[in-house]
Amino acid sequence: MKKQILLFGLSLFTLSGYAQPAKSDSVALLLMDRMSVFIGELQSCSYTLNVGEDFHREDNSMSKKFSEDEVYMVGPNKMLVNKNGSKGHQSYMYNGTQLAYYSHDENNYAIIEAPDNIIETIDKVNADYDFEFPAADFFYPAFTDDLIANSSQIRYLGKSVVNGKECFHILAIGSDFDFQFWISNDAYNLPMKFVYVYKNKKGAPQYEGTLSGWKINPVFPDSMFNFLPPPGAKQITIVSKSKN
Repeated sequence: MKKQILLFGLSLFTLSGYAQPAKSDSVALLLMDRMSVFIGELQSCSYTLNVGEDFHREDNSMSKKFSEDEVYMVGPNKMLVNKNGSKGHQSYMYNGTQLAYYSHDENNYAIIEAPDNIIETIDKVNADYDFEFPAADFFYPAFTDDLIANSSQIRYLGKSVVNGKECFHILAIGSDFDFQFWISNDAYNLPMKFVYVYKNKKGAPQYEGTLSGWKINPVFPDSMFNFLPPPGAKQITIVSKSKN
């Protein structure tokens, strides 16, 4: 059965079309599919993402950076991300034709021409400018397919509690990474937490995110996604990696 993705204007397929890994758990794949179908049917959403990321210091010790993102999306072509953490305070506003980057700390901004949907815009600005949108993987129509293709095993590990909510715990094992994530055990089946372990990097650093405050199909004004430069803000040019 083919499901229409309202949020992104794309399509996804159910498990019947998946080439499953040699060692896979049918329960885990079913839970992933249910999550993807629900996300695919969203017209809009918002959530808060808290991230903790390991990194190596100059003395080779491991430390952790933290950030908080407020995310608002309206399908298929509006997005606002407000990021605040160790790298400063930035906002990204996408209105279907352009993405505006604004640094609250430096009071400067850049305007980037963008594709006409959220997924292609995320791909483009990540490839061209290294802009990262944490937890975006869950919103890709090919999430389950991609995870299957890059994993040797996918397991359902049972139920556990995340921020007071009962969740299904899933583990995907790959050659370069282990990826755990937790899906809420309720009517929505939304992602609540994830942990990447990069096994191919020194010290096996982790990247962890917790999603909270989900709002389903809220109504947001279009003005939220149109950037208006604050008083005194300076426009800057960000050079694409392809032009270096």
